[in-house]
Amino acid sequence: MKVSEVTADTIKDHCGISGEDSNGLIEVYKAAAISEICGYTALSADELDNYEDITYALLALIGEMYTVREMTVDIDKINPMAAQILGSHRRNLL
Repeated sequence: MKVSEVTADTIKDHCGISGEDSNGLIEVYKAAAISEICGYTALSADELDNYEDITYALLALIGEMYTVREMTVDIDKINPMAAQILGSHRRNLL
């Protein structure tokens, strides 16, 4: 599945969310996760669709955003699998 094909229902399934109450949050989290991925990898949003494994990283990031909704957290590291996937597509290594 491509990043552009990820729907609110896909995200809800991944996060274990039922009902329509979280739809607004889901869209905010999806946009933020895509922005984070683009910043991390230096890929454009359109280029993300070239790498289907990035969809997992997107869902992992959204899952973290949904689970930890506070700015102050104890865990300050990205999901290890998501980091590995994104690192393999990273263009802005300096």
